[in-house]
Amino acid sequence: MRTPEFIQTIVTSTRVRLARNLESYEFPERLKKKEAKEIVEIVGHEINRAGNFTRYDMDGVSAEEGTLLQEQHLISPALLKKKEFGAAFISKDKDVSIMVNEEDHLREQYIFQGFDLVRTYERLSGIDENISSNINFAYDKKLGYLTACPSNLGTGMRASVMMFLPGLAWSKSFEELLPELKAGGMTVRGVFGEGSLAEGYSYQISNERTLGVSEGDILQMVSKVTMSLCDLELRERERMLRKEKIKLKDACLRAYGTLTNCAVLPLKELTEGMVKVKLGMALGFLAARDIKDFNNFLADMRPASFRIGNELKTASEYECDLMRAEIVRKVFPELVQRTD
Repeated sequence: MRTPEFIQTIVTSTRVRLARNLESYEFPERLKKKEAKEIVEIVGHEINRAGNFTRYDMDGVSAEEGTLLQEQHLISPALLKKKEFGAAFISKDKDVSIMVNEEDHLREQYIFQGFDLVRTYERLSGIDENISSNINFAYDKKLGYLTACPSNLGTGMRASVMMFLPGLAWSKSFEELLPELKAGGMTVRGVFGEGSLAEGYSYQISNERTLGVSEGDILQMVSKVTMSLCDLELRERERMLRKEKIKLKDACLRAYGTLTNCAVLPLKELTEGMVKVKLGMALGFLAARDIKDFNNFLADMRPASFRIGNELKTASEYECDLMRAEIVRKVFPELVQRTD
């Protein structure tokens, strides 16, 4: 049976993204530098009226800072390459980011930890309305919002959920579902979006169709698919426990024991161990004190986040491995405990 607690073990985060372009300007790929800079200034002025945002110009972002922003899903690799006139405006809480002059003039997004499509859409829609109050977006009565890529025409909206689906991956049922999802207007990507692979049973599920549907239609469709996948995942997790409970429990608890007792912890070993810990949480062998704290901890352990957050910018990999082990030993037992 679905419960909010169970859904929380499957849906990691919710994201809504809006693609917008300014009227009377070429799309970014055809922009001249002067026009591109104008767009950054125009958009920046309106964004700062909408809230407290920090501006990042891509020509002033270091390689390390760029990697960090990508790890946090605040900018795309494509924007980082737009050194001459790419920019991003990121909210103080780092939940909202607005990329300027990526594929479109604006790519607005809001990421919410957990599952709440309506709340996510409402916050981003409010920001979008504030920006557009003094800016005319390129819009056609028949086609809707005009975008650089035809796949974004219409609402210009992508609603997505990040899902942890070890049961469906274990049974190989997810591979069989892919054609059905695509036929239903959905697309599946990895953790870092288009072209990336699934990381530790994590998949991004989003609408593919934006033309001829309303924002409400998209939210309803993504919600329906999410709930269906949650039901299927629940059944597969139950099958996993019926068939291989002891074997799975042993693997998950061994990973937990290693992570909380090692003296040296390479990144690869941490990643592999955390996937098994998350699986143990999904199957009930382990429990997180607070799922958001757990997810934040995982985010902080990504390479750039870890180095910057722990003042290890010039440290060797071995020094990072030692520090990583120390932090996990101290912090992890407070975040996750055995259930027996």
